[in-house]
Amino acid sequence: MMAMKRYRIKLKFKEPIHLGYREGMFNITDTTIHSDTIFSGIVNCYSLLFGKAKTEKFIENILQGKLKVSSSFYYVDDEYLYPRPIYNKMYLEDFKKDKKIKYISEKVLKGQSKDKYVSGNVLLSKKIEKSIFKIEERPRVVVDRLNNGSSIYYTSCCRFNEGCGLWFYIDVEDELKDEVFASLKLLGDEGLGGMRSYGYGIFEFDLFEDKIEKVGEKNLLLSLCLPKKEDIERFSSYGIVERTGYIYSAYVKTKKHNIYRMFEEGSIVEGEVEGTIFDDTPDGFTEHKVYKYGRAFLVPFE
Repeated sequence: MMAMKRYRIKLKFKEPIHLGYREGMFNITDTTIHSDTIFSGIVNCYSLLFGKAKTEKFIENILQGKLKVSSSFYYVDDEYLYPRPIYNKMYLEDFKKDKKIKYISEKVLKGQSKDKYVSGNVLLSKKIEKSIFKIEERPRVVVDRLNNGSSIYYTSCCRFNEGCGLWFYIDVEDELKDEVFASLKLLGDEGLGGMRSYGYGIFEFDLFEDKIEKVGEKNLLLSLCLPKKEDIERFSSYGIVERTGYIYSAYVKTKKHNIYRMFEEGSIVEGEVEGTIFDDTPDGFTEHKVYKYGRAFLVPFE
């Protein structure tokens, strides 16, 4: 039986990234990448590299649980950040400062450091003055095809500062490892997010093998999750987010995913929850199956 291994993937963006989360709004951008987007990017690049028939087999392996991904979160130098657990716990004595915290250093969260330093909405284990990213606005010109008139609009993008970027976990069986990392390399060349024709979203990555932690009595959700009905009651404290977006495929350009309400990163789960991968193939689309990724990526939380 093939061994499942966990890898921490550290993304180093060479250009800004634009992550749209509200249709038709180019002047706002998200700053992290959710698990469903990472899954879609890997599968589509796998298809470009290995073809349709082999991709169908790859999807079968994913449905059997041979690959899982988390969402991405920030890193600052050697500090890896987690989403703040949606849990009734204060990390700082000052209530006003504590309620602003959205991300927590892995070292603080796991009790590996007693030192705590606040930087904006981030709780770190050491003092780091620099900000993780900055939002840039860039002008674009659109030309009217009827009268050749031009108008300016602005797009927002996220540029990560030196030593900062995004990281995520991937669990993958050895038999798929080389092909998955080849797909991830192509994804780095293709870019993540919107406006890739302008060079946005291009990245390089480092990977580090990590140990797989056994699911505990309480667990922290590091991905979006579409649970089975019988598992919903296991979410003891949680946030809900709506997800949709356009289907990224070589065969279709304008089809949209359905709207799904998903448990968000930072939710607390009692025991183990698997989550689901939904068949989201649009009516009349026969080129291939389209899936919405909602598998739970859990780490134990005390």
